[in-house]
Amino acid sequence: MVVRDYTTVNLRLPQTSHPNLAQLNDRVKRRRPKPKIQPRPPEYYQNLIDQHDKTTVKRNYADTTKDNLQDIIDKFSRFCAHLPRAQHWRTIIRNCSKGTTIAFLIHICEVDRVKKRSTVHQYYLRFKMLFNRENGRHMDTNDAKEALAYIYGPLTRDFELDITVKEKPARDTSTFPTERHRVQFALILLLLFATGCRPAELVDAKKKKRRRPDLDDHKAYADDVNDGGFKDAKVSANADFGFDDHDSAVANLGSENDGNGSDDDVAISDVKTELRQFDALCYEDVRLLVVRNPIAGERDVLAIEAKLAHHKGAKRRPKPTIFFFTKVDDPIFCPITHLVSLAIADRAFEAPSLTTAERVFEHKVWGPVVCTPLTWKQEMLKTPIFRRDKRAANGVVTSPTLALTYSQFRDCLNRLGLAAGFLEKLTSYCFRRGTANVVDRAATDTVRDQVMRHNPNSAVYNGAYINERVPFDVLSAVLERPSADGILRMLTHISLIRDPRAPVHVPDDVLAALSPDPRIVDLEQQRAQLKAGAYRIQGTEVEAEVRRLTAEIADYFRRRPIEDIERQNSGQQEEEYIEPVVEHQIPERAQLAELICTHIAGITPQDIVKRRIHSAGLMLALCHRREVPRRYRLRVTLPQPPLVKEESPDLEPFPLVCAKTQCPFCIGDESKSYKERMGSFCRVSKMRDHVERIHLRGFVPEEAVSCRHPVCKSQGLVLKDLQDFKNHVQTVHGIGLRA
Repeated sequence: MVVRDYTTVNLRLPQTSHPNLAQLNDRVKRRRPKPKIQPRPPEYYQNLIDQHDKTTVKRNYADTTKDNLQDIIDKFSRFCAHLPRAQHWRTIIRNCSKGTTIAFLIHICEVDRVKKRSTVHQYYLRFKMLFNRENGRHMDTNDAKEALAYIYGPLTRDFELDITVKEKPARDTSTFPTERHRVQFALILLLLFATGCRPAELVDAKKKKRRRPDLDDHKAYADDVNDGGFKDAKVSANADFGFDDHDSAVANLGSENDGNGSDDDVAISDVKTELRQFDALCYEDVRLLVVRNPIAGERDVLAIEAKLAHHKGAKRRPKPTIFFFTKVDDPIFCPITHLVSLAIADRAFEAPSLTTAERVFEHKVWGPVVCTPLTWKQEMLKTPIFRRDKRAANGVVTSPTLALTYSQFRDCLNRLGLAAGFLEKLTSYCFRRGTANVVDRAATDTVRDQVMRHNPNSAVYNGAYINERVPFDVLSAVLERPSADGILRMLTHISLIRDPRAPVHVPDDVLAALSPDPRIVDLEQQRAQLKAGAYRIQGTEVEAEVRRLTAEIADYFRRRPIEDIERQNSGQQEEEYIEPVVEHQIPERAQLAELICTHIAGITPQDIVKRRIHSAGLMLALCHRREVPRRYRLRVTLPQPPLVKEESPDLEPFPLVCAKTQCPFCIGDESKSYKERMGSFCRVSKMRDHVERIHLRGFVPEEAVSCRHPVCKSQGLVLKDLQDFKNHVQTVHGIGLRA
């Protein structure tokens, strides 16, 4: 007889979640009887016909498109001010002719000093969009063709516009504000080339909201009416729509379904829900799953399900795309390792025990399920994964809610390309174009368009993303000989002309030891004479000559190959390139760089998991550290005997009375290394400038201040206001600050 195990049943009802209450509320509302539509009088429809025959339907453009339209409106308004008859720009564009369009393009080239033909073409397209918006129809086809022919003909010749197409290619001393910024920057790069997405799908790319008076205000001007224009008619406020409540009727129409009783498309109306503040990638867009390995006996694997929904044109035609990522043996290319370290640093996991990388990577699937989702906390769902930094009393910290801006990401990417020695500027579209070309070679056109979020059977890829370098050995095919695929792959790669020797900056001590080049000195003197002490040279007569001299001084990639050729032909020996030694301030960063930048082959799966866990642990520790910028780097003399570990409770390495050039805030910053905490500035004035600019910026003098010295911090010493803090620092620690 089988012995049955009887367990106690919990009779308490489960707590109803907030979304479930919203679905129940909406289901009850949809089952209420809907109001019947009253019959319309004939005059109602005639009024609608007359109204819409005289008005133009304004499209709901995206914010970026509105900014572009406002920019072309500003330019066209300045052009209209130069016309003999002072008329409003709306009056002129509603009677716009071919001559007006061409004259406006000439005005742009003269006033704005446009140098590229492609730039003029973009202004022309925006002007056509503005014409369509204001007139409710497209520009005349013949006029548009003749204006375009004028751009490609006389306008290009008269203003010597540049028609070249910029090539689309498929050691920095600056620091990140926080080391968490370094970890999330690496994850952004991984997602860029693993998904082919635009940076606006990951970070906050919204521009600062600008005022658009000509787009936001739809009221017609008086002179438009007098000149035979039209003004937008409005429906009367007491018009009979046949509903008791017009808003409720629209809501009911929008919430109807096909009658199958499905609640998948339930709209949460009455129940308050938290709205997303940013369109950047948030925790609710990413799911971390532990999936049972289909191979019996193998370790369960982690996987990421990332939903990218905020693509270009998402408000008009949404195409959310879901990507899946699995483990990668090299931690430097593993998105899961980076995401886990960021999530643990943010304390984002809903399970309280998931606080270390070991517990996340070693979790197993229990029960008859295929996967176990590692869910996020409810309060973290709307939080962006990639966040910006903000200033605080103790320095720079990561904001808990604000998303990383595109400008911050772009600046880091530009510095990366400069430090790597690329000839062209490294941009996010380098990753997107590279991903598109790789997917095009390995997958079907349907998959490529889905990855790139292009319309099916569109020519966008062939027109804008295909590599100009033909990845095929045409000559070998014609001669019927084997193709040199290895050389061809190298020739079509982005790093073909990359030179790690390209200078990013010259150290001051090296620059002082070098004897000046007479030719460079002569060029700099000529440039200084032309500038005549002026900082801005744009628009002056000597602008072209100054820019030519500047380019000749800095043109490394043109001069270096010539110098190498001449040295080789003169019989000189090749210079041995020595890899520069990179010294890291933070020990965790040095260990992480050594771990992930070393490729190890032939290791066991257990060692791969240990290596991944070790990398995630170092990334997690790095998220809580901060590197000091070079301009604030402190001089230090280590005390004797040697230093004990920072986490030791022994406070002897931090003397109570400090040097008068030490920073009273940096000495207590545990995110810095011991050298930086014990460092001192070259002068007292430099230390005071550092304190005022970094630590006391935006500080309220009447607020309480805690002393950051390790001895005072261990005692919990808090001073009543800023002046009391300065007196304490002067009398106890021997550091004098500005009153």
